[in-house]
Amino acid sequence: MKDQQRIEKAYLDDVRQSLYASLAAMRSRLSSVVAELQGQPDVLADLERVVGALQALEASLSAAGEHDDDTALARLRHDQRNHIGVVEGYLEIVLDDLADDAPQAVALREIADLSRQFHVALEKFRRPNQQSDDTDPVSAIFKSFRRGLSSGPRSAEPATILVVDDNDSGRELIAQQLQRQDYLVVEAASGERCLEVMRSARPDLVLLDLVMPGLNGYEVLQAIRDDEELRRIPVVVISGVQDEVGAIHCIDAGASDYLIKPVNATLLNARVSALLERKAWQDREREYLAELEKSQRFIRKVFGRYLSDEIVQRLLDDNDGLTLGGERRRVTVLMADIRDFSTISLQLEPERCVSLLNNYLAVMTEVIQAYRGTVDEFVGDGILAVFGAPLREDDDADRALACAVAMQQGMAKVNARNVAEGLPAIEIGIGLNTGDVIAGNIGSELRSKYGVVGHNVNLTSRIESCTAAGQILASPSTLAFSRVEVLCGKRISVSVKGLDEPLELSEVLGVGLPYDLLLEGRDEPWHRYAQPIAMHMSVLVDKRLGAERLPVSLHACRDNALLVACDTALQLPVDVCLFGPDDTLSLYGKIVGQEAGNYELRMTVNPSLHAQLLALDSRDAK
Repeated sequence: MKDQQRIEKAYLDDVRQSLYASLAAMRSRLSSVVAELQGQPDVLADLERVVGALQALEASLSAAGEHDDDTALARLRHDQRNHIGVVEGYLEIVLDDLADDAPQAVALREIADLSRQFHVALEKFRRPNQQSDDTDPVSAIFKSFRRGLSSGPRSAEPATILVVDDNDSGRELIAQQLQRQDYLVVEAASGERCLEVMRSARPDLVLLDLVMPGLNGYEVLQAIRDDEELRRIPVVVISGVQDEVGAIHCIDAGASDYLIKPVNATLLNARVSALLERKAWQDREREYLAELEKSQRFIRKVFGRYLSDEIVQRLLDDNDGLTLGGERRRVTVLMADIRDFSTISLQLEPERCVSLLNNYLAVMTEVIQAYRGTVDEFVGDGILAVFGAPLREDDDADRALACAVAMQQGMAKVNARNVAEGLPAIEIGIGLNTGDVIAGNIGSELRSKYGVVGHNVNLTSRIESCTAAGQILASPSTLAFSRVEVLCGKRISVSVKGLDEPLELSEVLGVGLPYDLLLEGRDEPWHRYAQPIAMHMSVLVDKRLGAERLPVSLHACRDNALLVACDTALQLPVDVCLFGPDDTLSLYGKIVGQEAGNYELRMTVNPSLHAQLLALDSRDAK
């Protein structure tokens, strides 16, 4: 072995022994402290971490090779600094939990002194010819990183930095240092002037002296923190007071950093560059969030006219909100349709027909959203609403039932608008059904909609087709899942496509608390004609008139209902069209039940109908 190598080995062995000695002393004192604190589990947990760090220190030191090269020694020092940092950090935590005069606290402070001695010896654990970080391989990483930062292009527009200091020489020195880095520097000699410049010039960063006459730096920090706009500007406190507690107070008050005078120019430039870069990212983030909020307001404004607030919010919040597909869930489906709308639309000009629809849909949509339903779609004069998608609640069926009653009550408001505009009055039928559907985004990547599909949606449509004007029919499943009191009227049994057994439907007349809604009664007495009015009737099949015209006679009327006698047995409910003598009168309606051997026919409101029928009755009476 060459003389130089023997000298280096002897030196490293000597340093290694001093490190071992410090470790042994720390472990010895620590074991006695652990034994004395067995009744304090929280403190013991922290001390166990100290024990683990000391063991890691010894293990890494033992693993160092006999012929350590510069890179291996640099890596060892780096790892040892990490472990000794853990030791010192947890010792400080434990000392905060113990009384200053506790015997264990005295022993722990001795261990802390030994850890600092270990730290000093560790910095000597390098070859004799490498006694600084200039040639340290680990330090070379930071040199390379620093070169990478400095080589990057500076923004075309220089950052503005406000330097605040009542000492002219100190302020000018910092200003010159910053100007050499191509920053735009603004100066202020007092705290009051600092706030004025910040509000007018809006600098990118502030370097603030702490001790100034008048408004001191700490008071300036408080004023900045209380100002919504100024608080976004980073502030670095530069003070000649080397006080750790004061630095903590400044950071708590809103300072981004704390530097001690005299400030090294290189360190100052590094801190300034880092804070300006962070502020630039924050500014870009605020701009992005502002644009995002602007876009979301636009989306809510546009799509809120077609979708419920819940769906719009889901599209905005959920990363998968626009993904095609769906999920199975139990919902209550509501379908509503204007009775005899085809005939009404034939009698109106297109523009007036649209006005009638808008009057109707505006009121109905308001009612549905008031009961937290989702308007799935409008199909002509039909409305499809869902309760339970995209958000499910325990009272979905209750709200759907209450909504249906409220919609029928809301028709008075619709017809008041229509009559005021010279449009005909209308009536609707509503069907309700509860069951599993597939709810989600349906369509293609180019165009899609949120909707529900499945057997129970189709079943609701068939239930709605059984309703007469002003009527609500609910399936047994909707009543079964409801928790409110439901006032039911007639029950009808209908054969429905897709079901083997007849479906028992219930007419809903009202719902109890907390909604307390009731439809106007239809129990007014029948107005009997002096003589039965002879007419003919055709049964509609798939909305088409049947070829056969059956002879019928009208015996009475009330509201929008007629009492019809017919010798042919009919399967209820059924859509029909009545024809008067010589076809001078025709009207559509639905036979919904039987009374005293006659059929009850409900029809769309027609203000002139009863007058025409009474005229026929008077003529026949003569």
